[in-house]
Formats: sequence, structure tokens, C-alpha cells
Amino acid sequence: MISTFITHILDLVASAGPWVYVIVAIAAIAEGAAFLGLVFPAETTLIVAGAATATGHLKLSILIPIAIIGAIIGDSTGYEIGRVLGPRLRTSKAGRRVSVEHWNKAEEFLHKYGPWAVFLGRFVAVMRALVPAIAGTMRMKYTRFLLGNACGAAIWAPTALIVGRIASDNLAKVEKIISRMGYSFFLLLIVIVTLLIIRRRRKRVKEHPQSTDPSE
Repeated sequence: MISTFITHILDLVASAGPWVYVIVAIAAIAEGAAFLGLVFPAETTLIVAGAATATGHLKLSILIPIAIIGAIIGDSTGYEIGRVLGPRLRTSKAGRRVSVEHWNKAEEFLHKYGPWAVFLGRFVAVMRALVPAIAGTMRMKYTRFLLGNACGAAIWAPTALIVGRIASDNLAKVEKIISRMGYSFFLLLIVIVTLLIIRRRRKRVKEHPQSTDPSE
């Protein structure tokens, strides 16, 4: 049931053909292009695209380089935006939509790890969206930035795509496990997780009532 439903979705994605490659490229670019990564589900897009390769209509060998190059371009774009705007980036219209807490954490992250922050930040959603721009505002040497950027992209993009492919190959196993647990238990689990997420978000709103962070 579940595996069949998901398979239909993946078939639909794969039927888009070459457009999927374009979408993956745009998603990877948007992820690091100053703030877009906070609202654009790039990682999810890569995972779904990777899963769709199981249908045979898409090639993982083509998606991987496209995603890597797109990720490098996206972070470089964020870097340039930060370099051009400088400190004004935080007070810009888009910058004000990011919570002060996230700005401060990203800046502390860069101060603490330097060029390594560009590499490590690739694997943390908020950091992935803000670190490139902040690196630009801090005038980090571009060659050092590019090294961390390229190394991070070379691991992050293939990992997301391969995770999707592996997941698609095991849909039958997932359905079998769920059926053994009982669908009622599975639905209960979803309800519990949803309530925990709602509770967490309400707590954040109370702690930061002025924040209008789109990632929340």
C-alpha cells in the first residue's frame, strides 16, 4: 500500500524527464544563495530525485554532478551577495526576516571554525543558508571559501541523492515493518511526532516573539 503509493509519486517525478535535472540544479543553487535555503527544500528535492532514479528514467550519474555544481554556484552566489552588501546584509529587508539568534549563531560558527565552517555548515540547514553570505561580509579569502564550498558540496549532494535511491530500493521492507507494527500504531506515532513539533514551535515563539524567521 505505502510502497505502491510512493512508487506512483516517484514515477510521476521521473516522468518529468530532463526537467528534473533542471529542478535539481535550481534547488542546489537556491540552497546557499543568501536566505533561500531557509525556505527552499533543496535537500528534500535531492532525496526525492535520488529516489526517482529507481524507476530507470533518471540517471544518478547525471544528477550527482549537476547537484554538486549547483551547490557550489549557490554558495558562491551567497558569498558574493555578502561581500557586496557587507554589514548591511543583516539590516536588509530579507536579512531582517532572519532571527538575530540565527545570525549570531552563524557568525559565531564562522569565527570558531574559520574556513572549516564553510565545509561543516553545508550539513546544517540554517548554517548552509547563512554561512556563505556571512563569509562574504567577513571578506574571507575566496580561494579558502571555495575549497570548503567545493568539498562540502562534493559530499552533501551525492549523499542526499544516494540516500533517496537507497530509500526507494527498500520501500517494500519499510511497508513490511509498518504492517507488522500495525498501521494504527504507525498513525499514532505520526500524531505524537506532530504534537511534539507543534509544542517545540510554540515554545520557540514564546522565547522569540519578535522573530519572523521563515525557517520556523
